[in-house]
Amino acid sequence: MSVASSLRASITTLYRRADLAPAVLIIAGISFLVHVLVGGNYGYFRDELYVLAMSQRPALGYVDVPPLVPWITALPRFLTGNALWAIHVISALVCAGTIILTGLMARFIGGTRWVQGLAALAAATALVLMGTGSIYSYDVFDEFWWTLCATILILLLRDEKPRRWLWFGLVAGLGLLTKETILFWGFALIVGLGLSSQRRLLFTRWTLFGGLIAFALVMPFLLWNATSGWASLQYWAGYSKNHSAGESPFAFLPNQILVMNPFSVLLWGAGLWYFFSARGARYRVFGWAYLILFVLFLVIQGKSYFLAPAYPPLFAGGAMLIDAWRVRIRRWVAVYPMVLVISCLLLAPLAMPVLPPAVYAQVYGKSSSGAGANQQAGNVYGLPQSLADRFGWEQQVALIAQVYHSLPPDQQRVACIYTSNYGEAAALMQFGGHYHLPPPISGHNVFYVWGPQGCSGQVLVTINITLQDAAQAYNSVTLAARTSCTACVDFENRAPILILRQPKAQVPFSTLWVQAKHYN
Repeated sequence: MSVASSLRASITTLYRRADLAPAVLIIAGISFLVHVLVGGNYGYFRDELYVLAMSQRPALGYVDVPPLVPWITALPRFLTGNALWAIHVISALVCAGTIILTGLMARFIGGTRWVQGLAALAAATALVLMGTGSIYSYDVFDEFWWTLCATILILLLRDEKPRRWLWFGLVAGLGLLTKETILFWGFALIVGLGLSSQRRLLFTRWTLFGGLIAFALVMPFLLWNATSGWASLQYWAGYSKNHSAGESPFAFLPNQILVMNPFSVLLWGAGLWYFFSARGARYRVFGWAYLILFVLFLVIQGKSYFLAPAYPPLFAGGAMLIDAWRVRIRRWVAVYPMVLVISCLLLAPLAMPVLPPAVYAQVYGKSSSGAGANQQAGNVYGLPQSLADRFGWEQQVALIAQVYHSLPPDQQRVACIYTSNYGEAAALMQFGGHYHLPPPISGHNVFYVWGPQGCSGQVLVTINITLQDAAQAYNSVTLAARTSCTACVDFENRAPILILRQPKAQVPFSTLWVQAKHYN
């Protein structure tokens, strides 16, 4: 038997053993196909450029994220040179995996094929999951690891086999190498299990061994932090300070309904009910975990999407409860999947790069930034930030290149390009080679760690640095150009590009570099 035949046989055996509904695979397959087809409609998202930049400098850690996703990015970088379609194939595949796991959870708690399909459909039509599936970043991987941890815990609780804590620890460790926020999920699950009737499954040696596996996997990242001044702790402190005015507690619940898909509230609300009912008592940990996270993010004024990875278990539980209702209200329940599909078609352009910006504005209306007298503002089409941040990057780099190459040859030889944020710096790393530009420098997040890279500071070309700030450090400040884009985020439109000469300080630029640091 060939290797391919053996692999097909193994996959077939696993599929039959899982008894997964074909509808789950169909829904996941459609999600994958749609994400791949629309993935190239706009451009690189800010965080995609940042991950691609980090992948060019392999390390055991980075300021704001652990290293796993940049490591994975080495594959599309090697094979395709970081082509946009290639990275979106990966994010679409991971998103499809989350949908399949949601169907599997429904299967493992005893759901019929109809239940499995409904749970998977709810995951596929959740706006926030559609959005993260269209972006190659840490969030889509984070959602996958949260959902896989929940799937393993369901199996552990169903069969009461504490040995599965080893698998839980392995997945949690991979999650910690992706994004530290899985710590919230782990905390909520442990506390929730302690509040449930199956708390005895916590107090086994396998729980300790699973924790040790997770700790061993994240150890390289911890060692990197220990040798880098605990940069990640500094980042989260800065993030908390700069995002302290987050969402209002009064807006958090309505925003949950909006970002998950307003028509799925029936399903995840039923899921919460199911886990606190007698039927779902075995898996009550997921009800407690959701409530714990909801209150926690409410108190710290977290963003709406922080809670998104906690919903797949609720979809599975809710589908179980709705399936029981079919006996009484069969006609209305049968219509519900169609409601989810129709709402998905109507709302998808809010989360994914489906429509051209001008068409988006006609269908969904323009934002206040585009209306009124200030027609030079960015994002005149009213695109949400998750879509607007995919525009203008290469044009920005081309304009910086025009300014850089306008310098006299003697100034070009010593000139450096300094950016205000990681998005601008990452765009220069992605596109700068086409314009024969030097590597960018920035004080933002991991770019600060990478240092001034030999820059003398005698001549700087800057992007998005104010004239007032530049004048404090340089005697000669020239406004060379301003960016212009109608679909990008406001902050990147009309951004000043300055040429700075004659530094006032008489100390080496490397000594002044510490003042450039900003982690947030």
